[in-house]
Amino acid sequence: MDKQYDSKLAEEKWYKFWEDQQLFDADPDSPKPAYSLLMPPPNLTGNLHLGHAMQHVIMDALARFKRMQGFDVLLLPGVDHAGIQFEGTLEKLLAKENLSKGKLGRDKWLERAWKFKDEIYASFHSTWKVMGISADWSREVFTMEPKVQRTVFEEFDRFWKEDLLYKGAYIVQWCPKCGTAIEDVEMEYEERKEKLYYVKYTLVGTAGKEWVTVATARPETIFADVAIAVHPDDPRYKSFVVREARKPLYKRGAPGEDRVVIIQDSRVDREFGTGALKITPGHDPLDYAIGKDHHLPLLHTIDKHGRMTELSGDLEGLKIDQAREQAAEKLEQLGALEKTEDYTHSVPICERCKTTVEPLISEEWFVKMTPLAEKALANMDKINFLPSSYKQILSEWIEHIHDWSISRSLWWGYRIPVWYCDKCNPHHLVGKTRDMIVSLEKPTKTCQTCGEHHWIQDEQVLDTWFSSGMWPLATLGWPGSQSSESLIADSEASLKADNSPEWNKMQKYFPWSFELSSGEIKYLWIARMIMLSLHFADQIPFSNMFFHGQIRDLQGRKFSKSLGNGIDPNQMREEWGTDASRMALYSYTAPGRDGRANKQTMDERAKNFRNFSTKLWNIAKFVLESSVLSHQSSDQARLEPGRIVQGDALHEDDWWIREELDKLITSVTKNIESYQLHLATESIYDFIWHTFADIYLEKSKTRRVEAQPTLEHVLKVSLQLLHPFMPFLTEELWSKLTGEKTESIMLSRWPSRR
Repeated sequence: MDKQYDSKLAEEKWYKFWEDQQLFDADPDSPKPAYSLLMPPPNLTGNLHLGHAMQHVIMDALARFKRMQGFDVLLLPGVDHAGIQFEGTLEKLLAKENLSKGKLGRDKWLERAWKFKDEIYASFHSTWKVMGISADWSREVFTMEPKVQRTVFEEFDRFWKEDLLYKGAYIVQWCPKCGTAIEDVEMEYEERKEKLYYVKYTLVGTAGKEWVTVATARPETIFADVAIAVHPDDPRYKSFVVREARKPLYKRGAPGEDRVVIIQDSRVDREFGTGALKITPGHDPLDYAIGKDHHLPLLHTIDKHGRMTELSGDLEGLKIDQAREQAAEKLEQLGALEKTEDYTHSVPICERCKTTVEPLISEEWFVKMTPLAEKALANMDKINFLPSSYKQILSEWIEHIHDWSISRSLWWGYRIPVWYCDKCNPHHLVGKTRDMIVSLEKPTKTCQTCGEHHWIQDEQVLDTWFSSGMWPLATLGWPGSQSSESLIADSEASLKADNSPEWNKMQKYFPWSFELSSGEIKYLWIARMIMLSLHFADQIPFSNMFFHGQIRDLQGRKFSKSLGNGIDPNQMREEWGTDASRMALYSYTAPGRDGRANKQTMDERAKNFRNFSTKLWNIAKFVLESSVLSHQSSDQARLEPGRIVQGDALHEDDWWIREELDKLITSVTKNIESYQLHLATESIYDFIWHTFADIYLEKSKTRRVEAQPTLEHVLKVSLQLLHPFMPFLTEELWSKLTGEKTESIMLSRWPSRR
């Protein structure tokens, strides 16, 4: 053996060997039982980060473990097109060339987008394999490839036929910077210290002698107020109900001008401010709900660019913060500002660009979620959640789910497959009409109203999660090659009726045996996969759902480029080797538990495991050298690796180490099967370094020939137990221990107790 282990040489050699031998490929025709793992698709926005690396090495350890247990393993990789994030990244690059979406136009912009996609994908993919991931690369999926396109269109078309889709102007969470609607669960919340303004609304007909004081953090939206609401049980305002008041800021000639009506509503929080709530249905979700129930008008004083509208008079065009400051000054000049207070509250921001989110009225597409939610709730017990608390967390969210806004005002993504007759339906109204068609391609048939071809496609694209939610089905080829018209329309029916060869063959792996995710996308992705798989396939999407914790910095913050606190897994790998980097990551994989690290602490762990690699290499050298001595000192042929001498021939030290090894086999197997990988790696590390090397190996030096069979057996089994976590080093040592022509350690049988 070489004096030292060359990790880089071993990584290049063995990964090529595994791929050349097609050891990662699943075989749907194999009689072996299936074990399937669906890799969460990283966003197509740049290099893999530490979170991706941790997810991938967790799945790889399970995949290698299950192969050794005799399963036909499918570890399926993929990449998500990441609508908003990808578009934002590309826009920044185009800005450096003095280009934009507006300057290029949709077609030219999409040409650049696909070129950029190809560039990212190439570099992105090359960094994926180096962590030793044993994925079936022949089945890799991108969320905008034709196979997924069929799935997404089928999803939309069936929703449409089931009357679960609708389009209309409703209040949504709007990101002015991304320029699109986002979901509530795509927001983060930031604690801010701002002002609470106490504003007087004079009662009509009292000559300014009576008023209602309202506390608000947003005086700039007073222009769009349509009412003041008080709680029905609040005695302070009994005499004010149904009377009118004048709002202090308004534009002359605007709808309703300065008048607001005082109404009662039990949703008003009597403890906040003065107990009187100004109602601005166009700019607040609660106000929108109250306004809808009381048939109040909708006014808009903030536009989709985050600027004041014409309704705000001379504040028109100002950014919101500027308008707030000037609105407060106007109120003070008018004598309508009673007082201000410091106010700390949570402000919603876009999780992607960190811009303050604005509730706005926008015409969007929605999916009715009640029937999907009901079916999901009835089947949650069929999924093994780790930690188990996530079952209740997800169930509560699904139970209170609202309709899903699936349209996005973007260009990158699946364009909504709806076509309107621009002549008969210029306002693009939807419904079961003669001048609207749901179609993947531009319709060839004529409009049933005018008999002509004036088809124009809906401008918006589908929410990224609309396609990602179908990931468990799309990756396996659902609904197959048949057209939508020939498929079963009843979503409750079993999809086994689909005669598509791809789907029928790949159903062997569905439901997926294992899925994992960080907790932050439990609603965006996990809950939706559950609801959509049950709705369309009548099955849960996965049997085991593992939520890993996040690695944060030492202050508990998420890693980000702006904070400069990130840790590059490729840099770790270059410095310490892939196996050592993997082991460092496994130490953070306790279910649902966040860890804290910086580059220094992560390097310390990786360095320790590199030293462990050196220790194991030296152990193997000793054992193999002992093998030579044993052969030279014995009249018998050298014992085969791992041979166990039975009966009383075993020395008491040999019995002891074999008993300890049996305990280790039981412990490691149990911990991997329960996804406690941090405990599995810890126990292997302790056994090899301390129990095997420090104690048994040292004792064996006084009886090297006699101890040789046990030394080889313990080393062999230790390598097998360690292989899912440190694949390269174990493969290298396995080849030296068993002979260069022996099959891969990946194909050896997982150890069992004697």
